[in-house]
Amino acid sequence: MYWPSYSIDEVSAYRSAFERDGFVVIENVLSEQEISASQGEVWLYLETKGTVDRRDPNSWGNSHWPKDICRNGGFMGRFPYMRRLYHLDHTLMNQQPQAWRNRENPLIHRVFADLLETEKLWVSLDRYGVMRPGQISSDWMTKCDWLHWDLSPFHFGTSAAGFAPNLDFSRDEICASYGSRRLQGLVAITDCPESVGGFHCVKGFHGERFFRWRSANIEGYGELEDVKSRNFVEVPGEDPMRKEITRVPMRAGSLLVWDSQLPHGNFPNQGKDFRMVQYIKMIPVDDAREFLPILGVDDDRLKEQKWFPPGYEPSALGRKLFGMDPWS
Repeated sequence: MYWPSYSIDEVSAYRSAFERDGFVVIENVLSEQEISASQGEVWLYLETKGTVDRRDPNSWGNSHWPKDICRNGGFMGRFPYMRRLYHLDHTLMNQQPQAWRNRENPLIHRVFADLLETEKLWVSLDRYGVMRPGQISSDWMTKCDWLHWDLSPFHFGTSAAGFAPNLDFSRDEICASYGSRRLQGLVAITDCPESVGGFHCVKGFHGERFFRWRSANIEGYGELEDVKSRNFVEVPGEDPMRKEITRVPMRAGSLLVWDSQLPHGNFPNQGKDFRMVQYIKMIPVDDAREFLPILGVDDDRLKEQKWFPPGYEPSALGRKLFGMDPWS
């Protein structure tokens, strides 16, 4: 069974579902060819960064597995914050042409534009994610109770993964003027039934409930040293919201978009197949506040990078989404 999904043309219906639940699944944003090419890039990464052989399950163990794949959620490559993006050879992000094409996919842009009510968006330069089949080895499974925010409920700072920070915008300004909608997303590039793990969240936690939780926890949990200064905030292990977690199984080629106010995470793969996804998020150009597009930043170290692989050139839409050209 898969979570109910909407076609790209059912705009009113998927907007209503998003406002109600805080997330929505849109089907068929990638073609079969795009799905296959994306899977190929994940396998190439595994075989290049590790000593994995896609045809040999005996090579999928920890001794062959790339060490820079996150054990919590299967994120592929190192966290793409700004300092690491001065050295793209550590990420392989610039060597994956289909990942670039997925970031500029007009159907994906259309969904974010519908939900954010503007077509003028910048896209993140984020990663693929991969989870090994836990049915083969339970040692491969990712964290089972992972629930967090990438947007602090206390000071409203948001994780800048895949974007450049706007150093002219302070955390105090973010907190004082909070009100922007922040969305996150992923595209499934394999079928992701519940057996192979995937995205889970506390459905409907955005909006009023998010702010009620903030008020109840800002004194105490929100004052802890390892919590109050972070954008990434774990939900306390004893919080009753954990009993409300909803799992969201998806078909290959589907897009999931969720409100950053939703507590969310990944649950482990206990099946016999791989789970593969690509993370993509977009922000409004006119309300980016604390962020800038990486390719639009005036920085000689970034200009010297070879961002695009041979044979790939960004489309006109891509150039705007990447911050290379202005939105008119």
